[in-house]
Amino acid sequence: MTDALNEEAIERHKQELIEQAATLYAVQKVYGDQAKAKSMAVYGRLIDAHLLVTGVLASGLLRINGTVVEGERTAFERDALFAAFVIGMAPCETAIAEARYLQAHAMLRQELEILAQLKAVRANRRKLNGAPNIAALEQSLARLYGGLSAAAHVSQHDIVQSATEWDGEMDGLPGPTNLTRYFPETDEGLARRSYALHIYMVVRLIEELSIDLATRYDNARFTENETEALGLAIDLMVAEGMLELVDPSLPEI
Repeated sequence: MTDALNEEAIERHKQELIEQAATLYAVQKVYGDQAKAKSMAVYGRLIDAHLLVTGVLASGLLRINGTVVEGERTAFERDALFAAFVIGMAPCETAIAEARYLQAHAMLRQELEILAQLKAVRANRRKLNGAPNIAALEQSLARLYGGLSAAAHVSQHDIVQSATEWDGEMDGLPGPTNLTRYFPETDEGLARRSYALHIYMVVRLIEELSIDLATRYDNARFTENETEALGLAIDLMVAEGMLELVDPSLPEI
């Protein structure tokens, strides 16, 4: 039987430590908000691309909201993967905007893995309890997986150091420094690349969703207007220098 907790001691330590704990999180909030403002300023027209892409995705999902259809096991596996991706979109975008890049890249890596699993399930190649086959994605996305994996596993010191080192003014910094900052700071190039990669993976999610809308539901296909909006989003990403189209044709939805 567990001994009774020393509630008096717990309460005493809580009172002694509450200010320090609040300071730690206050610093994260203040610098996270500052980083978000900087990120939004450098995103440029990627913000418009994001709105168009997420609007198209939401339109497709809302058309089938509450619908119950028959399907094989693989169909419901895909439903779960679509949901997992969508649930993670907001925290991924927040982590990118607030310059929490190591955490953001772990979530971007998961988005890549979900896309790979969607393709594997569709091709009936998914391995139970196995890692997704990233080779199922096109070569350009597959190459990104290695860098995201290194960041997600903090396996390369230079990646971790670049996300935490500080070479600015030393006065008034919170916490111990030693040229290491304990708060997020915007890297403009990394912010734009990470945000663009996230948007592009949403485009690829829409491509996968379009297959299910066309084959499993009545009158649920993406409309011509939605397809046009997706094309305009891709145009914006190209104009921002974040996407290079080798094949000028749009992803088919």
